Amino acid sequence: MKTKQNKKNLVPIFLVLIMAASIAGAIIFKNWLCMYIAAQMIIFHLLPPFAVILSVIAYKNKLGFWFKQFAWEKSLYKKLKVKQWKNKFPTYNAGLFSVNGDAKEKLIKTMIQSENVHLILFFLSFVPVTLGKYFGHWPLLILLSVLFAAVHIPFVIIQRYNLPRIVNSRIGERNA
Repeated sequence: MKTKQNKKNLVPIFLVLIMAASIAGAIIFKNWLCMYIAAQMIIFHLLPPFAVILSVIAYKNKLGFWFKQFAWEKSLYKKLKVKQWKNKFPTYNAGLFSVNGDAKEKLIKTMIQSENVHLILFFLSFVPVTLGKYFGHWPLLILLSVLFAAVHIPFVIIQRYNLPRIVNSRIGERNA
């Protein structure tokens, strides 16, 4: 019987190396581009944990209005055919999203956290536009901000599409 080898996720290591190099470049060369990259890396590494904390607080306080699907969303998801493409997107750690009978609550928390992280990153995508007066290149900053924001939209849609299905499913329920 073959054992499944754990693949090491190198993305966090790569991102930390970029952040360290950009901070070092900002300090050594006093270069605006290095400072900008360092600031972006720090912001994008510190805010997702903040989103996780907000998610846990919201989940514990049963802020159901935030996590319930709105009436207009169902028809939007049908038009977008989310069911057909939702499984084609990568995940940071696929094991966190496995549908497992004993881990329904954990899966729900992970989905809420994922949605909030991508929402925050969506809005943060437009921060570089505010720095346009220092760097110039307004059209490029706007284009890159819109593209980066667009990358996060499908992940938010996937979480919003799946969450009610997981919450209302019988996963984790034991027959008496």
